[in-house]
Amino acid sequence: MNPLEVLIVYNEPALAVDHPDYASEAGVLDSVERVSATLAARGHRVRPWGIGQSLRDFAVELAGQNGSDVAFNLFEGFGGVGRGEAEVAGMVELAGYPITGSPPECLALVRDKARTKWLLAGAGIRTAAFELFTADEPVDELRLEQLLEQAPLIVKPAHEDASLGIGPQSVVDNRADLLDQVSSVRQRYGAVLVEQFIAGREFNAAVLALPTPQLLPVAEIEFCQKLSPAARIVTYDAKWAAGSADDLATPVRCPAELNKATHDRIEEVALAAFRHAGCRDFARVDLRMDDRGELYVLEVNGNPDIGPNGGFDRALQAAGVAYDDFIERLVHAAYERRSPIAGAIGSGH
Repeated sequence: MNPLEVLIVYNEPALAVDHPDYASEAGVLDSVERVSATLAARGHRVRPWGIGQSLRDFAVELAGQNGSDVAFNLFEGFGGVGRGEAEVAGMVELAGYPITGSPPECLALVRDKARTKWLLAGAGIRTAAFELFTADEPVDELRLEQLLEQAPLIVKPAHEDASLGIGPQSVVDNRADLLDQVSSVRQRYGAVLVEQFIAGREFNAAVLALPTPQLLPVAEIEFCQKLSPAARIVTYDAKWAAGSADDLATPVRCPAELNKATHDRIEEVALAAFRHAGCRDFARVDLRMDDRGELYVLEVNGNPDIGPNGGFDRALQAAGVAYDDFIERLVHAAYERRSPIAGAIGSGH
């Protein structure tokens, strides 16, 4: 492949170092560094572009960007949350840059957990029963009572990923704790998803689609046996606080120890979720399996973390796929999608 100029689009971290969500936001810088070094070593010209908090500045700077062949999309949102992820990807694409990873339509869908779950359920893909509480609607007492009939429940932000808002208090089984957790998550993240908690094994199914979707080796979160069933969740600290108690209680095995039937079922569900959500290039599907062996999709992540030591990197290693080759193939796939129509829009012709 001839050398290209690659614009690496990412979100400049904005949260203070002492903010509880700082680690998840700042983690993008590790990805930027690794992707930049990989592409430079392959002979490509790299232009990192960190997007700040001003949409006005972003629009002006976007109009001033020119000359790049591909936009490598590492943008995750503004201010430590997912706000703007799909919109920024769409604007970059409309400006004439072919982008890596999932398209804006997919990013908008999977950021909305409730809509994703409705879509998956309509496609015959099992997902846990849930209720959505918007940021400002009154809490319906009848809905709460009906939910508690399916307790335990897990309370999570309706529009975030990366375990934001997930902690030991997230799993509840009584009215008082449910109300407290809904209120807490609302105040910090807005809309809330209250979902039936599926106790059982948890899997991360990484999908690589360059070009044909294929399942990479499945990873399993091997929860410490001392944890109660309700405590067997991947909290924010488990994901972002290396060496913490939650991290040590949630080691990951990749490849997971699976019999063929379970592996094949995970493959079937993960690839179906990938397809129905409109993912592209690569994605990760998180699942739980209950004590009857039934699989439930927890989340579809259209542009999962590809930083060093992350889950997708682990799956690539287990599959024997070199990280440098993966990044090169992403850029090549995006470049092949370039559109003369989009280029005309970006140039103002």
